[in-house]
Amino acid sequence: MIGLVADRLSGLPDMDRICTVDELEAALATLADDHPEVCRLRRMGTSRLGDPLRMLSVGHGPRHALIVGGPHPNEPLGLLTVLHLARLVTEDPALRDEAGYSWHFVPCLDPDATRMNEDWFGGPYTIRHYHRNFFRPALTDQPEWTFPVLDEQAYFDRMLPETQALARVIDELRPVFQYSLHNADFGGVFFILSQDVPGVADDLAEVARAGNVPLSLGPIDTLGWPTAAPAVYLMPSARELAAATARPDGSARLGGSSSHYAERHGTTTLVTEVPLWRDPRAADPSASGRAYADVLRENAAQLEADARALGAVYQRVSPRLTISSPMRPAIADTLEHSSSLASAYDKMAGAVAGREATVAESFAAHCVVHMVRLRCAGLLHRQLGVEQAAGNRPSVLRAATEDASGLLDRWCADAEHALRADPFPLRDVVAVQIGAALATVRRLDDVAGAGR
Repeated sequence: MIGLVADRLSGLPDMDRICTVDELEAALATLADDHPEVCRLRRMGTSRLGDPLRMLSVGHGPRHALIVGGPHPNEPLGLLTVLHLARLVTEDPALRDEAGYSWHFVPCLDPDATRMNEDWFGGPYTIRHYHRNFFRPALTDQPEWTFPVLDEQAYFDRMLPETQALARVIDELRPVFQYSLHNADFGGVFFILSQDVPGVADDLAEVARAGNVPLSLGPIDTLGWPTAAPAVYLMPSARELAAATARPDGSARLGGSSSHYAERHGTTTLVTEVPLWRDPRAADPSASGRAYADVLRENAAQLEADARALGAVYQRVSPRLTISSPMRPAIADTLEHSSSLASAYDKMAGAVAGREATVAESFAAHCVVHMVRLRCAGLLHRQLGVEQAAGNRPSVLRAATEDASGLLDRWCADAEHALRADPFPLRDVVAVQIGAALATVRRLDDVAGAGR
């Protein structure tokens, strides 16, 4: 199976930068114009800023595979994957009509927010350049995490227009396979499955190995989640996730994901989190020499300290901010997220008492600290820059801008010293995302065939 996948990926070109949303949409429109007998492009909804959301469908098979690019706007590697996978299935009948498949591509689920990141898409891919141009909205402004959860203990029903559009597509297609394209920051690749499918975890590990992208053996976003294999996690229920991230008053900070929503149709969803930067410690299973509980508690304390430092700056200037941008709720949400993560780390420390952390686990915990504080500092720095550009320059805001800039510079320097920020070749991570999709679809077909 992996040999067949590798053969299809051999023609992938080298890639020197990440495409923008407009470039991707134009390329898919050209693909549809050039192959009208295979491709169909149609509108599926409207973004919050009023731009049309379109979907490219390729093939005429009765089974459906749904590929979702750009579910998070600071994770654009999947935009390249959408482009090259769409071209691949268009040009290869064996992957679509002969296999009984139609492939459907949502180019970018959150185009408005993704465009706010595009200043770093062309590189250089450095920690400093990325975070000075970073944007990620608050959880309730993320289409991927605002699907309904109709449970009294974790109720959420504030669906965004983009979420509603994707929900309509899922209900229409009832896909056999749904693929959500994500990327992490540091280390290696990890995967999330909506359900454990026999053979898939082994295939995913082999795809990563063949693509020269190591597995991420320490949890970044998946601390405490069940696993099917190393670096292959199983998605908890929407209720569990909402409860785990709820505010002290019990209100939900997020809804369900597209994976949860598609479960009603028996869909198998795969999430592939490919890394932007390489660091070999992410794949190191050897002993770190430190108790895992101590590592988690130490990083929990650091998350809380960072949230206090940034929160003090933000609270000082918040009454003087005049520009209503999506960065303001994102700053508040990231501060809240930092405290929520600290609480989760403290709770997990009790569950891992008595065992030593691996190098990969210790590395992942430290990465989370760097990730969260750099994101929040970058967002605050951008908001204050927007305020000053608009002429809002009182002394308190000028002083806060210096403080925020100082924190961002110092934390960038800390990350540059502590982490190896060696960018992966874009072709390699795109090949892993495409390979994971092809391998999973083939395995789902094998399982379905065995069940007939």
